[in-house]
Amino acid sequence: MRKIFVSILSAWCLCLSVSAQQTLRRPDGQGGMGMGGTTLNQYGMVDGAAEGRDSSVVDRGVPRDVKMFDIDPMLGTIIPVDTDTAVYNFQNLHFTDGMNGEYNHLGNMGSPRQSRIFFNRKSEGQFLFVDALDFFIVTPKEFHFTDTKSPWSNISYYRAGNKVNGEERFKGRFGVNSGKRTGVGFSVDYLYGRGLYDHQSIAYFDGSLYGYHHGERYGINLLYSYDKLRLAENGGVADDRYITNPEAMAEGKKTYRPADMPTNLQRTWNENLLHTALLTQDFSLGYYKARTDSLPDTVIVHRDFIAVSKVFHTMEASTKSHRFIDYANTKNYYANDYLPYDSVDATGYLHLRNTVGLSLVEGFNRWVPLGASAYATYEYRQFSLPDSVGGQGRDHTHVYRENNLLLGGNVRRTRGEAFLFDVTAETVLAGTDLGALRIEGGADLKFRLGKDTVRLRAEGYMKNSNPSFYYRRYHSQHYWWDNNLKKEFRTRLGGSVAIDRWRTRLYAGVENIKNYTYLAGTPYMYPESLSSTTPLSLSQISARQYAKNLQVLTATLYQDFKLGVLHWDNEATVQYSSNQEVLPLPLLNVYSNLYLDFYYAKELHIQMGGDVRWFSRYYAEDYAPALGQYFVQEGPVRTEVGGYPFINVYANFHLKQVRFYVMYHHVTQGLLKQTNSFLVPHYPINPRMFKLGFSWNFWD
Repeated sequence: MRKIFVSILSAWCLCLSVSAQQTLRRPDGQGGMGMGGTTLNQYGMVDGAAEGRDSSVVDRGVPRDVKMFDIDPMLGTIIPVDTDTAVYNFQNLHFTDGMNGEYNHLGNMGSPRQSRIFFNRKSEGQFLFVDALDFFIVTPKEFHFTDTKSPWSNISYYRAGNKVNGEERFKGRFGVNSGKRTGVGFSVDYLYGRGLYDHQSIAYFDGSLYGYHHGERYGINLLYSYDKLRLAENGGVADDRYITNPEAMAEGKKTYRPADMPTNLQRTWNENLLHTALLTQDFSLGYYKARTDSLPDTVIVHRDFIAVSKVFHTMEASTKSHRFIDYANTKNYYANDYLPYDSVDATGYLHLRNTVGLSLVEGFNRWVPLGASAYATYEYRQFSLPDSVGGQGRDHTHVYRENNLLLGGNVRRTRGEAFLFDVTAETVLAGTDLGALRIEGGADLKFRLGKDTVRLRAEGYMKNSNPSFYYRRYHSQHYWWDNNLKKEFRTRLGGSVAIDRWRTRLYAGVENIKNYTYLAGTPYMYPESLSSTTPLSLSQISARQYAKNLQVLTATLYQDFKLGVLHWDNEATVQYSSNQEVLPLPLLNVYSNLYLDFYYAKELHIQMGGDVRWFSRYYAEDYAPALGQYFVQEGPVRTEVGGYPFINVYANFHLKQVRFYVMYHHVTQGLLKQTNSFLVPHYPINPRMFKLGFSWNFWD
């Protein structure tokens, strides 16, 4: 970790030094030391060189303005986003369990996770092995491009624990513009969690390069990302009583160190390697409009280009590979072994997508307040799996290919304040997913009601989609299925109302799913006595489909209170699943944050307090190490989690260009009689530990 960190930091410093050579001045403007020991004055010049300097020249400061935007990978449209400079709850930014603690995960930083709030779960991708790693992976749709008036960079660092069992994350970004229309940049992200429990280490790396040019008529955006994700799998602790009832374990000890607790697996890893590239380009069609500026004795005529429509092209290409490595040849954990022990348990995925279309530019004329797009997409997917085709045994690799031709359209109004909406519809005209349909959208309405501002939002979708390839077919060392699955049909309606003055927002929604597709099976369960060699159940998992209708109802209340510098922010979600054995959800999920928010000496912004996460008991989905996925527990031995409060205390600071925090994590450990500190069955959350982090912006 140290060598990699030093290498990344050295490269980063080199980039900063190249930028800094443009202006060798002290921040206070009082001069400094130049290269070779020469003394620089306040203008960045060698002493004495300022004589004869034009007194009319004004020494301007470096502009500190950074804007960010996303790119729609399908339509290629630019979507402005907020720059990550918020102070509020900055201490939760690196939490695997989410900003408001709604995710279940395995305890270690960056471990696979799943949201307990069903409506917050993302749609499954074709490569399901990385779906649970969305805490770290940034998709092309979520990547933030930068638009800055001066060279900008950011360094962020998070740390907890020590060199033996701690976790660290280093993130760096650099962006620079050449004029108002062209920009380039890169980002690096390295996460290393050693793990407090045996064989729990995680090492993730992401590197991204991007560039763009937004010309008067022609625009282009480029993005390339590389990800290498390697995580050790320990299968959870061998007996939950090490956490829930340590007095009952060997020799009557009251507590055990996490490293002393035996785990179910050793020398077992999951490894994912991803390459992703995105290209979007467009050509604008329109006309020039004359505009004049009058100055004393002078009239200046400008010719502004007004874009009426755009022809656009987007292309996304990615290769992804997954390997499951089990050097220990674990016995009595998996129910089946389909491949020879020395075989490679691996699969690969290739994805190509090309889209061409025509857009009507929103707002080019006051009589045309809407924007619209029509597009056609060709998609190619290729998968490789171990297979028995050709009589060469289970260790033979077979390639499966899929093609689709889609036609879609979009209508939107994204400018203005009173009423906005965005609706997209697309269908598959030919190919593997023939007949698939997607219609989704949302609308926002804002109006005044007395002294209050009321915001209404409605959203929904209707999807008729083919389950992803790995639900239909999967071959591996321990799990093997070939399913003939029907299309999954989903409809969702939801809406929210927010009243700014009351600091209140209420969201409610309902979803109906027919042919719900999911993973389920019997989890591995240790025997009542660790001296027994016969487990109660072995791991056996497959893809399932629930043919009947499945309903999910949800409601979330966001209510914040404020009294001077004292703040109390609350979020409570109630959920109902019509079939808990198919889709288990906690009935109640709560996040509450009590803190002081104030300034010290008018410069230092401080947020100081504590927050709590709690959810009701339920049979949460277990984790399958050989898949890197969560699955529904079946069979006579199921495990409940929940009903345990997780409390953190923190102090969060912001001073000019720097944000930093200190935190004491999981302070409830040892303070309560209840010790069921699990988010996932058999995977205890990390015990009490001190955490800190900072984020530092640099300009020029």
